[in-house]
Amino acid sequence: MDDGLRDRMLAYYNERASEYEEAYTRGTGTASITDPAVFTTEIAVLEDIVRGFGRGHLLDVACGTGYWLPHYIANCSRITLFDQSEQMLAECESKVARLSGPGRCSVVRGDVFDYEFPPFAHDSALVGFLLSHFSEEQERLFMQVLRRTLRPDSRVLILESAWTDLRAKFNEKVGRQLRRLNDGTEFRIYKRYISREDIAAWDRKYGLTSNIEHFGEALCAVSVSFAKVA
Repeated sequence: MDDGLRDRMLAYYNERASEYEEAYTRGTGTASITDPAVFTTEIAVLEDIVRGFGRGHLLDVACGTGYWLPHYIANCSRITLFDQSEQMLAECESKVARLSGPGRCSVVRGDVFDYEFPPFAHDSALVGFLLSHFSEEQERLFMQVLRRTLRPDSRVLILESAWTDLRAKFNEKVGRQLRRLNDGTEFRIYKRYISREDIAAWDRKYGLTSNIEHFGEALCAVSVSFAKVA
């Protein structure tokens, strides 16, 4: 994905921030499967999975509006919420103010490929709907970023858009996808849906042990851990 496409994607998420959670609460907001109940039903499944995840210092990468924060916050002693979108983080900060005591949550803005994450600083990480916006090479680089900032025996929960037979009726697996905001503004963003085969390949490519927690018609949740480096 080139820099121009990345810039357009950032502009899209900045503009979409105030209505972003409609994709979760109403099953709308994306150019995809037309039945919103497919999304809202599976979001409830993912919420249950997130409630059982997290410990210690959790890194929430591509946290967006902080939608998942209420579901995992009770499991963690400290949380870093990281995103590149200024407007998404503005929405996120309002949740932090309602849910978190002083100093428990940090909100950080940056590009995941440029930001210097502290080494071996996090006990767990949540990665929500980020990998499907990366090329395969960016995915590889991102996995290296995660490995460096996680402590040994840390776990990662990846939430993603699943590639399924139902999805294939509406979208291409990889390509530029039209997204339309509520006011009619249109953007084209890069999307690469995640298949079961993609997940299986993570293990051999990145030295992971993965476990599929949910793989539905639209969404998936995968817990992973990195193999220890000798």
